Amino acid sequence: MPHSSGGGSHRGGSHHSSSHSSHRSHSGSSSSRRHIRTSYFPGARRYVYMHRGTPQYVYADYDITKRRNPLRLLVLILYIPFIFSFYTIAKSSMLPPKKISADYNTEIIVKDEINVLGDTQRLKRSLEAFYDKTGISPAVFTVRNEDWQGKYDDLEYYAYDLYVNAFPDEKHWLIVYSEPEKPDPSFNDWYWEGMQGDDTSDILTDGKTTGFNTRLQRYLTDNSKSVSEAISLSFDELTPETMKKSVDPAMLITFLVLVGFIVIHAFFMVFYDPNRKYRKAVECPLETPAADPTNSHTETCPYCGASYMSGAVTCCPNCQALLVISDKK
Repeated sequence: MPHSSGGGSHRGGSHHSSSHSSHRSHSGSSSSRRHIRTSYFPGARRYVYMHRGTPQYVYADYDITKRRNPLRLLVLILYIPFIFSFYTIAKSSMLPPKKISADYNTEIIVKDEINVLGDTQRLKRSLEAFYDKTGISPAVFTVRNEDWQGKYDDLEYYAYDLYVNAFPDEKHWLIVYSEPEKPDPSFNDWYWEGMQGDDTSDILTDGKTTGFNTRLQRYLTDNSKSVSEAISLSFDELTPETMKKSVDPAMLITFLVLVGFIVIHAFFMVFYDPNRKYRKAVECPLETPAADPTNSHTETCPYCGASYMSGAVTCCPNCQALLVISDKK
């Protein structure tokens, strides 16, 4: 369906195209079945590992020394559609847009219902030049404020109805200009709105329509230029740049955010291993002298010099060498 390309008014200046979306959020709670703590809890096993030459004890309800399953790499298959989509978007953004095919009624319409355009020959030439460049058929309608005020929330909704009733396709760009039936000579309360078909979006990007909106608003505000001249000049300046490749800032930011999210998500889902520091940890039986601080003491590994609690382990938590169990207390 067609959508606004932006608009403006004598009172409020120009505005850009906008879209509305709704988001639904869900909240919930979940708990992991795997726990690591520094104090004992039911069902936990005790492990010791070396950190900067000092034995550290942790309690876990699973084997923290095991590496992650290599089959986890298969999860990367799920990211292939995203990678393909990102490649397609990036490739299309680097290429200039394609001219729209003329498989519709391409007649250029200028419908001056309120007789403010005067001689439209120059305007029609500008519109035709734009069509020849892009394949998009521009149209200009002029209406009275009284035609829509009090019946529609604003001119955008009225312009939408004008578009869908005039064009059965999504390849037109309609510019609607409106002013009072009897304008105040000291302040003409005019409005304007653009309505573009969805098939025009690859060419009429937000960046290009924003530039057009700014120019048209400026020319309409210039009392030395007629309405017809203001629209004609705006199209004349837009036409040469319409088929050039351009980067839409909003789309670029969205693209970078999505890529960043997927990369971070893949890292934590596939490659990140929170238990990496426990790879050389050694399980300590809970029923050992080391479980009772009054019945334990520190010994030193004869191979690497690391310290450990007597009776807690059978191999060094630092170098993994087998230890001789000491009866020393």
